[in-house]
Amino acid sequence: MERSDHAAASVIVGIGGIGFALSYEALYKAAVSAGMSPMLSYGYPLIVEGFVTIATWTAYRLRDRGWTATAYPWLLAVAFFGYSLWVNSMPDTLLGPVVRGVPSVALGFAVHLFTQLRKKRTAEPVALVELLDDEEGEEPLSVEPWPAWEPPTTQTALPLVSATFEAEKPRPASEHAAVRMWARASGFNVKDTGRMPQSVYAAFERAHA
Repeated sequence: MERSDHAAASVIVGIGGIGFALSYEALYKAAVSAGMSPMLSYGYPLIVEGFVTIATWTAYRLRDRGWTATAYPWLLAVAFFGYSLWVNSMPDTLLGPVVRGVPSVALGFAVHLFTQLRKKRTAEPVALVELLDDEEGEEPLSVEPWPAWEPPTTQTALPLVSATFEAEKPRPASEHAAVRMWARASGFNVKDTGRMPQSVYAAFERAHA
């Protein structure tokens, strides 16, 4: 911001602050005159003037979604501004039920404006991705499903299995006994019964080759 912009912003904030202070008293008196609690009536001006601010902010945040999205918050901002103007200019014509009903009306509209802002935040990441894709010239991600996984063919799988695992050769009982005796004498830890590891047979064959 330039220096002139800072000065203009300071003037705007000053005018808004003074205007809110003057309107605050009129709105407070209207709430008390309508039968509201004097203690709770201090928040009444904040509801009215604050709603004008939040509705204006919502319209500004939704400006990129077209006039159909901003017309609703702008209409609410004008309506509550008109009510504030009515209270400040013609307080004697106010109706008690209208004054007491404003907080409930403001609550419902405030919740609805909040949902509109949440929709805006949810839609922003998608718009950002589309913008990056357009600027960088990248192709959009495909929405087609990935091709189904296909198992390897038998010609590919069998050599791997045969290269990794070697089937045990059938051996006579006498050879088992000779291998077991030689393994114990050579320091191998083998059991008295049962199958012996292939490494023991391989060592026996290498020793007697």
